[in-house]
Parts: sequence; structure tokens; C-alpha cells
Amino acid sequence: MSELFIAELRRLQWERIAALVDRERMAAYAPCRDSRAVCYEQQRLKRLMTDVAEAERSGVEGPEISRHRVYRVNARPTAGCSGSDMPAPAMHLMAASAGEAAERAWAVHGRDGVYQRGGYRIASVTQILPEPGELF
Repeated sequence: MSELFIAELRRLQWERIAALVDRERMAAYAPCRDSRAVCYEQQRLKRLMTDVAEAERSGVEGPEISRHRVYRVNARPTAGCSGSDMPAPAMHLMAASAGEAAERAWAVHGRDGVYQRGGYRIASVTQILPEPGELF
């Protein structure tokens, strides 16, 4: 799935949660009171148990379980680059960590891309979705 499509699905999920919180008059979202969240968690645990069992059968140490977040990768002009009227490029992508997000941004726009040809370098990588500390 494309990152944009995944982000749209997440937005729809948060809208559903907001409606549930409003309808149930919750002070804060409680996943245990959300029947869909309980169902999702049961499905996730079944998949995890299947993956672990398959890994044990095949002799692998264990399955790799990655959680992804959406990161904003900002760039800025390099020191020797003349100032430009164009804003510095920023990209959004899903990755398991800030380091992985920077690596993926460099892989896409590095060497012959915007960063080298345009005289920019990665300045910061910031988690924007979900809130810092949360996993999905």
C-alpha cells in the first residue's frame, strides 16, 4: 500500500475513534471499550502467534515485528550553496525509526537527487504520526 493510502486509513480510524469517544462520552479513549479495537487486537495476536510458530518450525530465531510511524524529513541548503527563493524540501514517509526514515529519504533523493544536485542536506527527522511514543 502507498504511504498516502495508509495515512488516509489512519485518518479514517481516528475519525471513527473520535465519534466513539463522543458517542460514549468518554473522558479519554479506552481501547477496552472499543469493540473494533478489541477485535483488531485479537487478530493481531493471532497473526503474531502464527508468525512465531512458523519461525520456530523453520528454525528461525523469531519473526521481525516492525511498528511504523510517519516521519517528516526536512532538508536545508549546504554551507557552500547560494541562497534560493525556493523553500527547503520536506518529505513524509513511514518507517520504523528516525534513522530508517533518514536512510530511506537519502535512498530516494540522495546521490543524483534533490539533496546532492540541489545542494541540500537532511537537517531533521521528526515523528509526526502517531503522537511520539505511540505505536501502530
